Amino acid sequence: MTADAFLLHGTPAVEAEPVSLRAGALSADFVNGNLRTIRHGGIEVLRAIAYIVRDRDWGTYEPALTDLVIDQGADTFSVSYSASCAGPDGSRLDFRATIKGSADGQLVFDVSALPENAFETNRCGFCILHPIAGLAGSPVTVEHTDGSVVATKLPELIDPWQPFKDLRAITHEVRPGVTAECRMEGDAFEMEDQRNWSDASYKTYVRPLALPWPYMLPAGRTVRQTVSLRVTGDGRAPAAAAAAEPVRVELGETGPLLPDIGVIIYPDEVETALANLQTLSALGPQQLMFHYDPTRGHGLDALQSFARLAAAYPVETTLECVVSCVGDLDAELSGVAGMVRQAGLKLSAIAVSPSVDRQSTPPGSAWPECPPLEDVYAAARRAFPDIRLGGGMFSYFTELNRKRVPADLLDFVSHCTC
Repeated sequence: MTADAFLLHGTPAVEAEPVSLRAGALSADFVNGNLRTIRHGGIEVLRAIAYIVRDRDWGTYEPALTDLVIDQGADTFSVSYSASCAGPDGSRLDFRATIKGSADGQLVFDVSALPENAFETNRCGFCILHPIAGLAGSPVTVEHTDGSVVATKLPELIDPWQPFKDLRAITHEVRPGVTAECRMEGDAFEMEDQRNWSDASYKTYVRPLALPWPYMLPAGRTVRQTVSLRVTGDGRAPAAAAAAEPVRVELGETGPLLPDIGVIIYPDEVETALANLQTLSALGPQQLMFHYDPTRGHGLDALQSFARLAAAYPVETTLECVVSCVGDLDAELSGVAGMVRQAGLKLSAIAVSPSVDRQSTPPGSAWPECPPLEDVYAAARRAFPDIRLGGGMFSYFTELNRKRVPADLLDFVSHCTC
């Protein structure tokens, strides 16, 4: 592939071009065996319906499709194909998929999977994505696996936990007078708020996270799941929007400055950075963040190398310090402060986070033992009284959302996105 293609896709694998499917007001794109951009009357109803098979490390299998047949009729469409996933130790999962759509607003995606031998997976089944735009905070009707029906709302703020569990169906309004029911058969489903990972969707997925994973699909036992979308109502489709006027951009009064752009440096990257100072200068970061992790053997040598880079490229500096939280916090953090002084490293700020908070703690899991964050931040403030103090998570935003920090003790809060 070309370098331009890599820059566009960020991966050596370039997806196949989508195949547009249409049945009356219902439309969808068929891509690599799954459906995207499912619309009715031009309005997005679902972002995707996808059959996903994950390995024990949450990697996603990419099965090649065989026997693919796409039939586009006047008021209907249908798709069928076969696929297989080759797992470790000769394990294999074969499945057959059919997709049917009709002008009356009905869409059915059915998959039957048959493990040739015992097949290990973290998740095997459908993922359904509801859009955020136009739906966040809106009313929905949820049907649970026990048959109970509840009128509720999709979360408006980013929900760190599953808003709905034991799902059988969820119904929402597409536009006034038109509703869409998404029904899921074959297993228990639950929903998570994908905004936690910077994705613009609510994801409904198969197999609750509270159940053990990985798990085994028994050899020779068919696993069938079906997702049915039913769009009903007599609401008229919106008229096509008039051609928009050209956008005019005028320079007015300047607003506040944009935040600084920085780069993070690990100890084993310092020599490369020093050898490429011209490139670093051309990039022009206003901040250098130095990642320091005593649990991985970082010590005085690492801090001395950071000091060399800070002297060669003098900008604002932040030490991202992992705290092991084993033993006395004051002794640990004052020890780091002493080595920072010994290394001659001039810091503008320090961010601290307990080592155990770098791991994901999914819903249903026990939180690992950790001192109160108030104690961690207080010890860091005592060790570094003259510079800005930050905290939060060196892991995903999700973990920050699940374990809210006492922000009033900090000058700034830090987290990764995903």
